[in-house]
Amino acid sequence: MSEEEKGLRAPQSLEAERSVLGAMLLDQEIAVEILDSLGSEDFHDRKHRRIFQACRDLDARNTVLDMVTVSGELDRIKMLEEAGGLDYLASLTQDIPFFSSVQEHIRIIRSKSMLRKLLKVSRESITEVLEGTSEPGLILDQAEQKIMAISESRSRGEFRPLSQLVGAGIEAFEHLMSTKDHVTGLSTGFDQLDKMTTGFHKGELIILAARPSLGKTSLALNIARHVATTYDQTVAFFSLEMSGQMLAERLLCTDSKIGRQGIIRGSASRNHWDQLIAAADRLQRLKIFIDETAGLGSMELRARARSLKRREGLCMIFVDYLQLMRGEGNSENRQQEIARISGDLKAIAKELEVPVLALSQLSRMGANREGAPHLSDLRESGAIEQDADVVLFLHRKDKSPGNEMDQDGRNEDEYIRTSLNIGKQRNGPVGEIPLMFNSSLTLFTQVDPLDDYSR
Repeated sequence: MSEEEKGLRAPQSLEAERSVLGAMLLDQEIAVEILDSLGSEDFHDRKHRRIFQACRDLDARNTVLDMVTVSGELDRIKMLEEAGGLDYLASLTQDIPFFSSVQEHIRIIRSKSMLRKLLKVSRESITEVLEGTSEPGLILDQAEQKIMAISESRSRGEFRPLSQLVGAGIEAFEHLMSTKDHVTGLSTGFDQLDKMTTGFHKGELIILAARPSLGKTSLALNIARHVATTYDQTVAFFSLEMSGQMLAERLLCTDSKIGRQGIIRGSASRNHWDQLIAAADRLQRLKIFIDETAGLGSMELRARARSLKRREGLCMIFVDYLQLMRGEGNSENRQQEIARISGDLKAIAKELEVPVLALSQLSRMGANREGAPHLSDLRESGAIEQDADVVLFLHRKDKSPGNEMDQDGRNEDEYIRTSLNIGKQRNGPVGEIPLMFNSSLTLFTQVDPLDDYSR
């Protein structure tokens, strides 16, 4: 038994559709407004879709819309009878609607159209579930994308006058001139980086790359902790390599300024434990959410980030690291797979309107070559460079041995000279930022640019 036979019918309002079409045939100015607000697919009745499309085709040829021209166009394309004939067209103009009523009827038509699209997506998802030929994660992600597209279709693009944009630009410049830190995005906690980038901005993909064991994860955690503390907003940290507990231990060491090795060796004093407890109390208040799923795919990451944003809000995403992500779909080689993942991360940043900072490995050649890394050293895909808005490189000039995971032989007070190089920035300068890295505390600190960093 069909839904119609059960007494169920697709969402529709034939009265609103008739009213809108009648207004188009009677008033050219109202017709322009309606053509800009609706599409032929928004009409449920087939006759109405034909009539509206004929009006759109005539408007595209700069032809006046009225009973004569529309009926003539329908007759020309052999669709007049399918559109109900001359008598039906004439009946549309019998009740002359007010303009305010037309606006309400447009809203009703769009609302019913959205409900029909949602019904279609739901049916498609049910069919895929019953067929059982696709992975559950893929079905969920595709359904979520289709529903998101329906939601986004509610707001049709409109022109914005230059007067509005100029005013917004002046406000941004006023903010820059009045603030001391010159940060228009999210502050990273490193003044020189903030000055050169003005912070990390919505929709940006930031790549942080380095040779192994130079502190990529530590720097990402330092920034995540600063963002969560400064803005009291939610940060998502996808850790594909390290466990959530290991990340928590690092954050405890960083916040308390107590080295991990002192704790392991049992040399921590009572005062140290008090500092650790105080650090734990501070960190528990931060809205940092860690996902430690290994081999996470970009569609899964997007779905989890969307869900977190709906539940908790979201201001920034961290991914550690890009090459450990699993590609979706079929790719001929790893380079294409990484290119797709990179593009997906950029799309996630734009869709969720948050900056995404993704850690990346360097190519074998870049890791073994002397000197600072280059953009060409990004591992496995030039697409990473193309998709990224900002590319950062960590570089250690003094060749100090180091391992982020194990620093048994290193003094807790020892800091290593490290450079943070901005290798690419779409909207700002490139250059070198001096930092110091304490691997035992997993803590990066700033260096005064006036100091003799080269010594």
